[in-house]
Amino acid sequence: MKLSDIGERKVVKDILSLLQNDIAGDDAAYIPLDDRYLLVSSDMVRKSTHLPDVMSARDIGWFVASINLSDIAAMGGEVIGLLLSLSIPSNLEEDFVLSIIDGAKECVEKFGGKILGGDTKEHDEITICGTAIGTVPKDEILLRSGARPGDIVAVTGTLGKAGAGYLAIKNSIEEIPKTGLIRPAPRVEEGRKLAESRWATSCMDISDGLSSSLYQLSDASGVGFLIYRDKIPVDPLAFRIGRILDVDPYSIAIDFGGDYELLVTVPEDKYDDAKKHVNLTEIGRVIREKDNRIVCHGVERRLYDRGYEHFRQ
Repeated sequence: MKLSDIGERKVVKDILSLLQNDIAGDDAAYIPLDDRYLLVSSDMVRKSTHLPDVMSARDIGWFVASINLSDIAAMGGEVIGLLLSLSIPSNLEEDFVLSIIDGAKECVEKFGGKILGGDTKEHDEITICGTAIGTVPKDEILLRSGARPGDIVAVTGTLGKAGAGYLAIKNSIEEIPKTGLIRPAPRVEEGRKLAESRWATSCMDISDGLSSSLYQLSDASGVGFLIYRDKIPVDPLAFRIGRILDVDPYSIAIDFGGDYELLVTVPEDKYDDAKKHVNLTEIGRVIREKDNRIVCHGVERRLYDRGYEHFRQ
């Protein structure tokens, strides 16, 4: 079957099945190293799919670094650094390339790491691959597979800010800020607090949208989720763009990707302590049945997996 028929997540699942490797398949690979795990994750972007024209070279560097560090954050890790491989056109100005590196350096150093090296090659389109490296104590690692029935489902920050930025660019709406789309902030500090305090039973970052992330977490943990739409912390920008375009802001928050917040499950008796130290909003509960549901206007219905997915048209 063609990739356009099955989508990214199916082909990744088949690749992991072929590898038969139990340290891959989470937000980052976790490699045993004495009393810690070495965390390694790689994410690639290219101009036509990830880097809108409103991004400066520094923004591009920040963006690539941030989305890679987000995988380390989702595992509760401390950042060591980032490798950057750049495939770039020969007609780019050197200052542009150095600004990309400078933006990535700014992001990585903000979260405690360094640019460790990388590679450069010629290509007709800007294509950049980042490889993030971190560590986490073995007894603190956050995985996607630990959610238990009765746990509270929560998210950090607000959702829909990246979707609002995307729609603003697509529809040439100047008054809507695009910062949420072009300069996401990896939740490294929040991930570490959740990990070292052992508050969370499972965790992943919201890169492809809330609905998609819930389905991925459901598969990994073998559970389902009951989500309350009105509890979802929708970013004010999603409401603003929703009014302008007559689009449901909750749909922007649920189905659009790019926010890079953390989706976590926390036992009920630990949630109050966790919320005192991490900016969490409860949005639902873990249920035993492997079925994802959402309550909207008092009516419970199926939550569909409508997040962003590569290869699909």
